[in-house]
Amino acid sequence: MSRLKYALIGYGRRGRSHLETAAALKETFEIVAVCDAHPASAQEGATQFNVKAYTDVREMVDREKPDVCDVVVPAELHHVVSCYLSRCGIHHNVETPLAPTLGLMDLMIEAAAKHGAKLQTSENFPFVPVEQFVCKLIRENVIGPVHKCYRLFSTTGYHGLAAIRCRLDATPVAVSSISHTMPVVPYVDHAKRNFDTESLEFYAVDFDNGGIGIAMVGNKNSRLGRNSLVGFETCGERGTIVTNGNQGASGGETVNVCTAADIAERAGEARTYEFQREYATSNVIKRIFVELPAELGGTIAWENPYLERELQERNISLATMLDGIGRAVREDTDPLWTGEMGRADQEMVLAAGRSIRTNRQPVALPLPPDPSEEEAFDRNFEQRFGVHPREDLEKALAVNFKAR
Repeated sequence: MSRLKYALIGYGRRGRSHLETAAALKETFEIVAVCDAHPASAQEGATQFNVKAYTDVREMVDREKPDVCDVVVPAELHHVVSCYLSRCGIHHNVETPLAPTLGLMDLMIEAAAKHGAKLQTSENFPFVPVEQFVCKLIRENVIGPVHKCYRLFSTTGYHGLAAIRCRLDATPVAVSSISHTMPVVPYVDHAKRNFDTESLEFYAVDFDNGGIGIAMVGNKNSRLGRNSLVGFETCGERGTIVTNGNQGASGGETVNVCTAADIAERAGEARTYEFQREYATSNVIKRIFVELPAELGGTIAWENPYLERELQERNISLATMLDGIGRAVREDTDPLWTGEMGRADQEMVLAAGRSIRTNRQPVALPLPPDPSEEEAFDRNFEQRFGVHPREDLEKALAVNFKAR
């Protein structure tokens, strides 16, 4: 089968990474266009690969007829672009979060199903090499059945919650949350985001297998003298896996686990086994592995499937996602992270918000859309763009993808 025609919609900081990664997947994609509301951004991305730049997604679709679109626009615009692409029968990968509200996510999922378009949420955190390796260790029962996960991170809880779902391999049934916000001296962080407050939220997620996930998120991120808010522990019946919890960071990961002798002779004191990395001559990661006692599995490894592409470790998860939508189109299978899975991640975050508003009471899942949340989004969208976000998607699309 010939390569799939790929078009990027939204060339910004994140979109740039998507485009470069798609270009590395030469056997899967042929890049045909870059579309962005801002002409200079569209042209910058298109020039790299000698393709056409567009500022109107409809014109791009009509002229280029892409097989797969990669949607990396602001989250409040995801549903507008996604629903349009689905109506055109175009398969697409959508950056996280899938959409800000449950109703909008349902709209996207329903449109894709109705028109036979494959919708993938670009939730790449579970496909970071370390995360893939951790899940392999869990599947091979190295630390015994897993019942608890703790994750501390600086931003966006849905990434960590997605990883917790993978590690526990279970369905969330309830969320309880607490929140605190305090004023701080105004500053601009490394990602050029403005802050004048500092927030902190704790999520407790109960799962249908009796397990629990604890996630702490906030924007402290080692600014103003705070400690870095990064860490991930997965607790099984005979040991613990400790990783850094951040998509972009690596190193220092360990398996802390007991052999039968450790249980009997060391009062359950675990021994520590460090993750090791082997690199190819090009300094590209070849494998991540750990040397364990024979009774715990011996040498267990994750092998880099993109070694020949010479991708850096931090880009492998995105390559996995883009390959996932490509494989789904070619083989007519489900994407790696479906729209429904993206909804489940964001659903936990929205449930946490409802728990906070109801004095920390548990909120049961699955979660129905809240009309007040949907109406608040619609009002804000209409104030910002001058059109209703649902009543006329064609009109909303025209506003979003013309210079403004």
